[in-house]
Amino acid sequence: MRSVVAALLLVAVTSSGAAASEAPAARCAAARPVVSSTETAVEARVLTGCTAGELVVFRAALTFRAHGTACTAISQELEADPATEPQWIRARLELSCAPGEKGDAGSQATAELHDQRGTRVAAYVLSDSYAEKAASHLWTVEFVAGLGDLPVPPDPAARTSSASAGQGSALTRIDHQARS
Repeated sequence: MRSVVAALLLVAVTSSGAAASEAPAARCAAARPVVSSTETAVEARVLTGCTAGELVVFRAALTFRAHGTACTAISQELEADPATEPQWIRARLELSCAPGEKGDAGSQATAELHDQRGTRVAAYVLSDSYAEKAASHLWTVEFVAGLGDLPVPPDPAARTSSASAGQGSALTRIDHQARS
């Protein structure tokens, strides 16, 4: 009887040890963009994370702030990598500001990336300002974050910045239009 129990324990330990040694596939996800606005600004935040099992291997956060009068978010959407184990997330935002008393408007985007060690942080900032009287402003923001190669074709008309930390990377592309 003891040899049967010992054999079962040996099989249980061996099979669970084999399963534990296989690295779980990494997958990425994101929370819906959070948008808040005041009379003079609108801010959108997106948080993306990639995990392998219970271990966070990469996370990226975007904060985009548009300054102007009567600012609002027009649209926001998330798109995940269509693979079974998503490796990237794309967030698209459109933010608009009406013309102000001084005609001033501006934007600032900040992205922070953290890897699993939490020690390497890559941050980048894109900012601009405009002084166009009687112009309304529309910003289209695309934020892609994940593991490996990101599916972002180059767009020479848009302002782009990117960074990486560990296995992950993120790219932010901003297009601005002033309309009279």
